[in-house]
Amino acid sequence: MKSQVSWLQRPDGSKIAWRMRGNPKAAPIIFSNSLGSDASMWDQVADALAEDFRLIFYDTRGHGLSEAASPRATLSDLCDDLLAVLDAAAYPRAHVVGLSLGGMTGLYAALNATDRIDRLMACNCRARVDDAGMKAWDDRIAALREGGVKSLVKPTLDRWFTPAFQQANPLVMESVASMVARSSDQGYEACVRAIQTLALHEDLQRLRVPVLYLAGAQDLAAPPEEMKAMAQRTPHAQFEVLDPCGHIASIERAHDFIRIARAFLQ
Repeated sequence: MKSQVSWLQRPDGSKIAWRMRGNPKAAPIIFSNSLGSDASMWDQVADALAEDFRLIFYDTRGHGLSEAASPRATLSDLCDDLLAVLDAAAYPRAHVVGLSLGGMTGLYAALNATDRIDRLMACNCRARVDDAGMKAWDDRIAALREGGVKSLVKPTLDRWFTPAFQQANPLVMESVASMVARSSDQGYEACVRAIQTLALHEDLQRLRVPVLYLAGAQDLAAPPEEMKAMAQRTPHAQFEVLDPCGHIASIERAHDFIRIARAFLQ
């Protein structure tokens, strides 16, 4: 059963939907979703971890039930949203599990709000954007403005999942397609703009919280070799690769994702 949704008003007019479930006496985990998804991307993980942790979920601005006040945002804005949810949930500190954009948000928080983060699981994410990546994001914005988020659904599924997983799980693909389509055009663009401010790679050596980097062997958006370089730059980091796995490990390899998360966060 889904827990009740609450809303947070942000200073710029954005609205963040969040909820809690799980064991109120256990350690808290806050989950941060990818671009184009919402908190439902964690459903399988949540069902498995609810007995042993207090779980805090929110939809990134402009995604799911959350609203973005403008088509521009920075990683600092997204980090502040995450910390505001923690404040609303009355937790001074928590573990963070973030994937893709959520992993970037988690890294930013671990670097800039170290006292709020216990452990970070940064999944299927990058810490920097090169010139080719910047052009690819500009092209994505152009496609978004021409056809809206709905025009991005099919290419998103192809980027997110291996062909074998897509073919074997048509109902999952239908559900994920609906989730992607729920994102607002303005919120999607705001979060792309935030990704374009990503420049954390050189700072990873400053991380003082335990970090586990989780990569997918077939993830072209956050390749394992890029994530391995991030782990090598991070003091005392752990690094794991799931094979086969595309970009959304919490769905494509949910069972292994849960096993790794439980071992790292407990």
